[in-house]
Amino acid sequence: MQRFVYINDESCRDSYRDNRVSNTKYTLWNFLPKNLLEQFRRFMNQYFLLIACLQLWPTITPVSPATTWGPLAIIFIVSASKEAWDDYNRYLSDKKVNERRIWVVKDGIRRQIKAREIHVGNIVWLHENDEIPCDLVLIGTSDPQGICYVETAALDGETDLKTRIIPSICADLSSEQLGKIKGVVECPNPDNDIRRFDANMRLFPPIIDNEKCPLTINNTLLQSCYLRYTEWACGVAIYTGNETKSGMSRGTAKPKLTAADSMIDILTVAIFVFQIAVVLLLGLAGNIWKDSHGRKLWYLMYPAERPWYDFLVIPLRFELLCSIMIPISIKVTLDLAKGVYAKFIDCDDQMFDPETNTPAHSANY
Repeated sequence: MQRFVYINDESCRDSYRDNRVSNTKYTLWNFLPKNLLEQFRRFMNQYFLLIACLQLWPTITPVSPATTWGPLAIIFIVSASKEAWDDYNRYLSDKKVNERRIWVVKDGIRRQIKAREIHVGNIVWLHENDEIPCDLVLIGTSDPQGICYVETAALDGETDLKTRIIPSICADLSSEQLGKIKGVVECPNPDNDIRRFDANMRLFPPIIDNEKCPLTINNTLLQSCYLRYTEWACGVAIYTGNETKSGMSRGTAKPKLTAADSMIDILTVAIFVFQIAVVLLLGLAGNIWKDSHGRKLWYLMYPAERPWYDFLVIPLRFELLCSIMIPISIKVTLDLAKGVYAKFIDCDDQMFDPETNTPAHSANY
């Protein structure tokens, strides 16, 4: 599938999405069900829910269900609050990116707009050290040879500057002509391959004849990179918002699972398997004793007619007795400890970078 990007043409405005970036996981409407679904994917939470449900059966528990449901509700409220805070930080980060002021050129007139208002087909004008707001096809630079330098460390981790060149079809255009050109870029649909870009460009008269020019990744400026050692550069927006190569690589935010969380889940499963073995053994022994001796003891008040679930009562009672092997407070303790450690990192003076005046920041989101 191909996408046709018409340069300096409003017809692209409604065909493709704008440059709004969104990395949030939730909305106000789906937060509760989606967060509960994510929490119950963890075996530990499923185990605590099982124990809480067993506490609702008065035949097998001597204590109030509130003793389990109360702490369980606190666990989910604390976890949900932490997720909501992390997602709010994602929203603030996205808002900061979306509200940046960017120069665009329309029919030779240069003006500033917010980054989220950039549309496919707009000509974006960049200055030295600017962050590139979307994926662009480079069409002009301040360098007479038509080259510019970009820092791609945020995209691929490489600290060396990369050289980008304008297409041959734009080599003789002046800065005034760049703001007025019309044409079309025929490129692939969005993908996350940051090392490949196979497309072609045609410029319409009177700027140049209707000649087709091939494009490669060396003719592009990708989102999240920085323009370096070049007074100015301009390009045509071809991919915007979450459809950029950087946005396609990020994908959606996934539930965080640390090594400690994984280890505790594994240990929880192992303890639960051990509990089942103990419960089956003790439950079998208890049922045998009840049938052979317990029913003869009048003060135990066993009913004369046995219900169909009679054989489950003793094993489930043992399960509740063994449930203290996995303390219900462990999850809250872990989340609290991670939050406290994050604050220690943020306040660590030895992790402060004096060159950029940047303190350490443990980004949970």
